[in-house]
Amino acid sequence: MLKSCKFNYLFNVTLSAIAIVLAVTPANALPEQNISTVVKWAKTRPQLPTLRYNSEAHGYEGTKGKLYFYADVTSENGTVTKEGITVSGDSSLKFTTKNAKAVKLLQNIYNANIANDFQKSRYVTKVGRDQFYRGQKFAYIATEVQGGSSLQIIPLNKLQGFIDNAKYCQTNQCDI
Repeated sequence: MLKSCKFNYLFNVTLSAIAIVLAVTPANALPEQNISTVVKWAKTRPQLPTLRYNSEAHGYEGTKGKLYFYADVTSENGTVTKEGITVSGDSSLKFTTKNAKAVKLLQNIYNANIANDFQKSRYVTKVGRDQFYRGQKFAYIATEVQGGSSLQIIPLNKLQGFIDNAKYCQTNQCDI
């Protein structure tokens, strides 16, 4: 009987500690979360614009200053399939794992875990202008765009599908 009480006590203490950690850990809106979570999260990030649904783009988007942010979704109330940040008009910010300014921006928008995941990610391949990286938590697609730099965050388990699609679009007409 005494062993059972100790086990129950330790179990309850552990469960309580996990609940407290989850309650105080800030939310990070990332791919594979519900869009309502992402929209609420974006409102708490001073760097991000207010997000509005765009039915033609199949996602939520917004611009604030030189920063454009979007989240693609399966439907207006669906799951986020990928997120993207584009910064224009700042030639010193390029989304590469070695660019301190880009890593700092990711840290400010998301947190140190995501910034570190991108910074330590492994280069996989380049298809066209897209450079693909594999992190521990997410995969990333960095692209130099006219007048700026862009980074997409995608689920890690979807990386090969995005690479395959990019290769397909190299030789076939794809809607972007």
